[in-house]
Amino acid sequence: MRLVKIEIYGLVQGVGFRPFVYQLATNLGLNGIVLNDSSGVKIELSGELGLIDEFIKSLKTKLPPLARIDKIVVSDGCNIYSDFKIISSKDSYKFAPILPDFAICDECKNELLDSSNYRYNHPFINCTNCGPRFSLIKGLPYDRANTTMGKFKMCNKCKAEYKDPLNRRYHAQPIACKNCGPSLSYKDMSGNILSTYENGLKDCVNAIKDGKIVAIKGVGGFHLVCDALNHQAISTLRARKNRPDKPFAIMCKDMDMAKKYAYIDESEARILNSNLKPIVLLKSKDKLPDIIAKDIGKIGIFLPPTPLHILLLNMLNSPVIATSANLSKEPIIKDYETLKDKLRGVCDFALDNDRQIVNPSDDSICFALDEKAIYLRTSRGLKPSILPLNLNGVAPKGCFLALGALMKNQFAIYKDGLIFSSVYIGDMGSVATKLRFDELLESFKSIYGFEFDFVLGDAHPHFGFIDDFAKSYEIHRVYHHHAHALSVMLENGISNDVIALSFDGTGYGRDSTIWGGEILRCSKGEFDRIMHFDSFDLIGGDKAIKNIYYLAYAIAKKYSLNSPKLDRLIPEIQKDNLDKILKNQINTIKCSSLGRIFDAFASIIFGLKSVSYDAQAPMMVEALYDESLDLAYEFSINDGIISYENAFKKALVDEPRIAATAFINGLANLSLEIASSYNLPIVLCGGVWQNRALLKKTIDKFKVNQIEYYLPINEPMNDSAIAMGQIYFGLNMLRYNDKF
Repeated sequence: MRLVKIEIYGLVQGVGFRPFVYQLATNLGLNGIVLNDSSGVKIELSGELGLIDEFIKSLKTKLPPLARIDKIVVSDGCNIYSDFKIISSKDSYKFAPILPDFAICDECKNELLDSSNYRYNHPFINCTNCGPRFSLIKGLPYDRANTTMGKFKMCNKCKAEYKDPLNRRYHAQPIACKNCGPSLSYKDMSGNILSTYENGLKDCVNAIKDGKIVAIKGVGGFHLVCDALNHQAISTLRARKNRPDKPFAIMCKDMDMAKKYAYIDESEARILNSNLKPIVLLKSKDKLPDIIAKDIGKIGIFLPPTPLHILLLNMLNSPVIATSANLSKEPIIKDYETLKDKLRGVCDFALDNDRQIVNPSDDSICFALDEKAIYLRTSRGLKPSILPLNLNGVAPKGCFLALGALMKNQFAIYKDGLIFSSVYIGDMGSVATKLRFDELLESFKSIYGFEFDFVLGDAHPHFGFIDDFAKSYEIHRVYHHHAHALSVMLENGISNDVIALSFDGTGYGRDSTIWGGEILRCSKGEFDRIMHFDSFDLIGGDKAIKNIYYLAYAIAKKYSLNSPKLDRLIPEIQKDNLDKILKNQINTIKCSSLGRIFDAFASIIFGLKSVSYDAQAPMMVEALYDESLDLAYEFSINDGIISYENAFKKALVDEPRIAATAFINGLANLSLEIASSYNLPIVLCGGVWQNRALLKKTIDKFKVNQIEYYLPINEPMNDSAIAMGQIYFGLNMLRYNDKF
């Protein structure tokens, strides 16, 4: 007989972990108890030594789908038990994780489509292994009363499942059925309910087939939905939403449908089918209306994440556009009243439901490379998250807030060895987004009782919302490209120096210019700028980000380049005006951004004057990349300055496919040359690395040449990762500041 106590840390609350332990113990004939506490799950066991060893082994190998064990501590117990029980817990929520919303699991999907099942065609079917969490929660502990499902009284059948530890719906807080749960309502944009339940879904389907735009309420908010094969419907959506070019994602019924429209390998299929159900960027087969994703050679596809979407797609048997319902630069809309107020002229109808969304979230976005997901946005299915600090067991005491960046914002919080990361919030340029930020932060503070020692933000002088915290907290600013590198270092547990290829669009530099093409030697608390792309004049500041021919002309003037391509791109009268601006340095600032250099390059090879969305021009360059062409432009390095004169000079005479391929291959060669010059690990960070062709070519070269390199793991390459980099900077402050 052996008596043991087992302490388990990680994602082990709200994921069916206690019933898993119950079943495992009873199947092995072990006695004891299991309960949640403020830091995880505690188990006490009494039984034969061999059976207890088998129990501990099975804990690690047979986890519930959503569970994650970070640490197991086994010690001697002192109690003998005659049976096994699940014990109610007190104070079990101090640092209990708020889990993200997960896509429907296979078991629930099978029940949804089984005509003999009690929950057949129930659009809100869920269990402990899937379904909404973050979107519903109002407070901790994660009990039904603290979610928006609290207003729905369980019927006897649901209640019996909820209380049965052998049932996979044991303590599944959103549990419901057609008799006791949420219901659908199909509405016009004046507030009138036109139909409900199954009839509402049928009317929604008929409207989509008829070319209408319908706002459909999912788990994290409303999608604007229309027929992805109806050119006129898509054109109408673009016009109404004032979205002329930015690609739309499509939702497909299943993998067979997705493969009609995109080339999908095994790793991409695995990600598409995962319980995250993210949007995956795939190589297009060009069988969809080109208005969906023009000139980029890719299509974003995701599979139905909820039972409602499965029912919808099964009835339609056709792909749909599914894009976040919001005004430009504002968060996704979570309730019908706001939808009616802001998007009355955009959508024709709405399929609403009465399950309230407290916390909205967008769809996560990624592409696959080397069988791994490279994230462009982390939200539904991934965030919010709580992760243990991964730095050689060091976990300094303290609590601080990292505000992130102005663009693609998400914040992060550190508390005594745990890192709390928010969902994607968006660009901080609108009142609505700032309000969403404030609401979410207050929610985290109230739920967990955070008291911040200090606050960190971006070093950009226009990062104004950090001033809101200056009256109450000590403020520290972190340089943008250092934070990019630190984010990757933190995720990979790197505590020594690295060389960071920190490439993005815009970030404030130490010399008060715009950086974005930086080679940095980084430590946890400091960095040196050892190389950078040759600076040029950014004409008109932010106006040049849209009017990319400004960039092309500034670079052409810098290197004294002339060509008929430039003459066609920029009329003489505009050249005269731009020359005056450059000569007198009117509203210009020096810029070393590789993202802006990419834009200028695209402007020249495509004759493109302006863009309407972020990364449009680099995506067009990537679409022309030809792996079969063995050619590359040369980039020279002189006294730490990287010249791209040769690339632009040749691009003025080469045809676009040659130019695009040679430019990307040249950047990969440059990256290898730099990496080979230092006996340090290489970190690839910043939004430029979201160019899949460039990233793949570079890491292929690194592998052949045995270069040690690191990428993000669960954070995006782009500015959404800035908060995590600020966290690492703050950890260094905690470690060396006597105040803490």
